[in-house]
Amino acid sequence: NGLIEFAGIESEKGSDVMRVIDKLEKQGRSAVIKELGSGRTDKSGDKIKGLELQPSQVLEIEKFLDIAQNSDSPLSDVSSLLGHIKVSDDGIDELNEISDYLKGTNVDENQYEIDLTIVRGLGYYTGTVFETTLLDLPDYGSVFSGGRYDDLVDRFSSRSMPGVGSSIGIDRLLAALIELNAIQMDTATSKVLVTVMDQDRLNDYLNILKTLRDEGIAAEIFTGDTKNLTKQIKYADKVGIPFAVIRGSDEFDQNMITIKNLKAGQLKAKDTNDREEWLKAENIQETIPFDNLIGYLKDKIKE
Repeated sequence: NGLIEFAGIESEKGSDVMRVIDKLEKQGRSAVIKELGSGRTDKSGDKIKGLELQPSQVLEIEKFLDIAQNSDSPLSDVSSLLGHIKVSDDGIDELNEISDYLKGTNVDENQYEIDLTIVRGLGYYTGTVFETTLLDLPDYGSVFSGGRYDDLVDRFSSRSMPGVGSSIGIDRLLAALIELNAIQMDTATSKVLVTVMDQDRLNDYLNILKTLRDEGIAAEIFTGDTKNLTKQIKYADKVGIPFAVIRGSDEFDQNMITIKNLKAGQLKAKDTNDREEWLKAENIQETIPFDNLIGYLKDKIKE
């Protein structure tokens, strides 16, 4: 706001000017200067209407941008430029105070910086705003941001309540963590797939599903129209379900059930190209009494 006053720009245009300055990091200085003046053409060929500021007003803003972009002591230098304007002086004092608190709590000076060009929520922020960037992926932009709002609660309550708030950009942060291989994503929440070998016994398979879920084991049933076991196992592999339970007519007759450890099978497959050796490997597939199913799976899931 002090910059708007310093440049001799009418206050009605203040918000528009700030929004253009906020494009500095993404669009670059040349684009910002053009948009403050007569306008520009973006990379797609679209015309961006300018704010039609006077050249003298744009020149004053450029003095500010020189400090914001190049100064090693931005608060000291911007104080020399704008400090005679009270609203600027108040903002500079707040930022100096926050800098002192960061130093007092031993926050590494390499982990923060004062950025005089950030614009956020002009409709409700009333003081300092902040943004957090991942140093390993700066192009992802802010993943955590917020600021001070002294009047926001007043809109919903008769009680005046100043505050500072922030929010996390969950989708952007998640995308960045995946890009950095910092987390491993499961494509399925189920731990067990109940395969269907005989559509006429669908109720029996649904009963197995209910038994698993009642015991707190996340499970789903194969819903395709095939009884081809290979296709069902491929589905479980594809979506990342680690176990499949198989019960054909022989298992029903003998009160047994077969459990296929798909995760162990994947690991073993990486170590051998011999199918016979793979089939003989322990812990990939076992047939056990049906009554032991829950205990067996709970032990295996913990591993």
